[in-house]
Amino acid sequence: MERVARFAMTGGIGFVVDVGLLSFLTVVFDVNPYVARVFAILVAMTTTWVINRRYTFKVHDRVTETRDVVAEGGRYGLVAVAAALVNYAVYAATLYSLPEYILGTDDLSPPLAAVVGSGVAMFFSYYGYSRFAFRAGAVTATRDPA
Repeated sequence: MERVARFAMTGGIGFVVDVGLLSFLTVVFDVNPYVARVFAILVAMTTTWVINRRYTFKVHDRVTETRDVVAEGGRYGLVAVAAALVNYAVYAATLYSLPEYILGTDDLSPPLAAVVGSGVAMFFSYYGYSRFAFRAGAVTATRDPA
């Protein structure tokens, strides 16, 4: 349960990075919300990898060899990309189907759609990170050095 709480907190930080950058790009620079979301997801993904590795799954001190960190990063990337595809698909569908007149402004549509997409992807990503991406950290930590 404690790991789930840490994952939720890390996800909350990633969500703030994601929606903050998305809003910044769409409102300040008038970037297309579909394009802006790609950049926002990539930055949030990188942020959450660092936090998940150190705080949520606590593998930063067990997985230290470059080869193992690269393998972990690759596994994390696979899960993150799959979760991002789910997240983006739900985001795009929500953004497309969300009538602007309900919110009164189109500036609120991208963040609201991001909430829906992130909420759906959260379940997928937790399972993938806990069962696949950081799973090898425990194996590496218990490996006999002899």
